[in-house]
Amino acid sequence: MLKEIWEKIYMYDSWKKWNITTIMVWVHGNEKSWIIALDEIINKLEITSWKVYFIYANLKAIKQNKRFIEKNMNRCFLKNQNWKTYEEKRVKEIMKILDKSDFLLDVHNTTSFNSSQIFLISEYKEFWKFFDVKYVISWFDKLHPWWSDGYMNSIWKKWFCIECGSINFGDKNQTIEFAKKSIINFLKVTKNIDWKPQIYNNNIKYLKFDYIHKNKNLEFKFTKEFKDFEFVEKWKTIAYDKNEKLNTKQDSYILFPYNPKKLNDECFCLGYEI
Repeated sequence: MLKEIWEKIYMYDSWKKWNITTIMVWVHGNEKSWIIALDEIINKLEITSWKVYFIYANLKAIKQNKRFIEKNMNRCFLKNQNWKTYEEKRVKEIMKILDKSDFLLDVHNTTSFNSSQIFLISEYKEFWKFFDVKYVISWFDKLHPWWSDGYMNSIWKKWFCIECGSINFGDKNQTIEFAKKSIINFLKVTKNIDWKPQIYNNNIKYLKFDYIHKNKNLEFKFTKEFKDFEFVEKWKTIAYDKNEKLNTKQDSYILFPYNPKKLNDECFCLGYEI
């Protein structure tokens, strides 16, 4: 039976002990594909073993159609903080659910304006075959320990973050259908639904992202318009941070290129194929 245990945090409890799984959407209030997908299926799912939590995360940002209100929620999943902002207080509630969970599927859209790649962030190779993706990337929990993924890692729980395409680019209906398919298949993998999960035989490219650049100056400029997962050869110049030339040190892939608005913004990440 589905019941609301906190505001927009729902729980299915089958009373049959197995895995406790959390599906979390809308950490960022402007990422809509997953919220539409979850709205369409949440009352139709047949949970047959133990508990599943569904979290609509950033409620105020959802209502105002903003990415966040006071602080990026995906920078708040740390135990030791002041809990002053709305996002921090909401995360404090969410972490109580994550502490109980065996698995987390954290679902997002990207904000890219020129590409709409679907990809998985995961460290668990044995699970990749259950996601219909071309790219799997790792080490983001090291670059962003304050993400929900980094928090799950710190308490020795399994986590998966899936990006189902851009909010600004691509077929939104297609990303919504992908979102629904991913949620349902994941719940089959965790054995919360009594059906065999779909296995995908994709030629997955595995990339390790171990560098993130934050601008030191407002005079930051890319050398060209980069797309997510664009290949960049060794020693190529990606951008100038005022007088500093930013070159690749090996053949790399770029992710989340962003023209900064203030100092210490996250401008891009670099990874390489393993």
